[in-house]
Amino acid sequence: MGLERDVYAIPDYTNAGDDVRVVRLSVSMNASDYGTSASGVMVKTFVDRVEELSSGKMVVQVFPANQLASTTDDIVNGLVTGAFEMSEVGQANWGDYTTGFTPLNVPFLYPDEQTAYAIMSGEIGDGMREQLLADTGLRTVGFMHLGMRTLSNDSKEIHSPTDMKGMKLRVQSDPTQIAAFEELGASVMTTSFSELFTALQQGLCDGQDNPIITIVSQKFYEVQNYITMLNHLPNLSMVVMSDAYYQSLSAEEQGWIDQAGQDATEACYQTMLDTTQILIDQLTDYSIDITYLTDEEYQVFEDSVPNTWAMCEEAIGTDAWNELLAAVEAAQSEA
Repeated sequence: MGLERDVYAIPDYTNAGDDVRVVRLSVSMNASDYGTSASGVMVKTFVDRVEELSSGKMVVQVFPANQLASTTDDIVNGLVTGAFEMSEVGQANWGDYTTGFTPLNVPFLYPDEQTAYAIMSGEIGDGMREQLLADTGLRTVGFMHLGMRTLSNDSKEIHSPTDMKGMKLRVQSDPTQIAAFEELGASVMTTSFSELFTALQQGLCDGQDNPIITIVSQKFYEVQNYITMLNHLPNLSMVVMSDAYYQSLSAEEQGWIDQAGQDATEACYQTMLDTTQILIDQLTDYSIDITYLTDEEYQVFEDSVPNTWAMCEEAIGTDAWNELLAAVEAAQSEA
């Protein structure tokens, strides 16, 4: 199962001339994803646009598969020390460095991809990026939108929190996400991603949450028969650059980076939308049971996590919380 893919090679700028500025970008995607998956399309678009906009005066050297750094600590340290200039970190992995992305981790606040994208692209998103910059010295160049997180399991359809009660569900090790699933009645596990397939296969976990793109790429559908389009969280990853490095660039060079980041973000988003629907159709053909929640069922889930919402409100402050709720409501009304 999967998409038919063109094959793109990551450009090698190791021998670029002394008059060419080389920006080193460390990413988690595999080399085979370059230009094909949503994240790979973002990376390729960024690489291509930087070279085009600069007429070859600036190029981006991509280091895939976490070659330069894998943990958030290693990534942040590498950026701060200048070991490389750019990388990407998922929204759930910033907790030790900033609360800036707490608004993205509010469960059942964003019912769909469009709402999450609108928030991240607007004033609320600007505030998140500004807080990251203030807290870490890292500048957000763009973001990968990899879809809404869904819930898979090996035994039954899920329509309500009652259906989840006692299920051993693997979630990301983010305090907000852990609190939400515990409030929904699940037995939460934080199995490492690298061990997740085996844990599902052996029954150590009953289920897990991830975007459709990840469920297919990691072949979780081979050991999980049911998927609920829970849409409890968007799945975003921030593409960041050391601000010290950014400030060392000329205004023209900064403009190349900014424009390429914007173009790459938009390309990733559109690819994610197109890819997700194709993969859902393929999963259905593969006899995977896919459950879509009604508006009423989704509301029950939202109403079942009041303590988690209160935790998020406390983290960002009541004024910011109210602004977030108003922005989400406005985004939905404009959809």
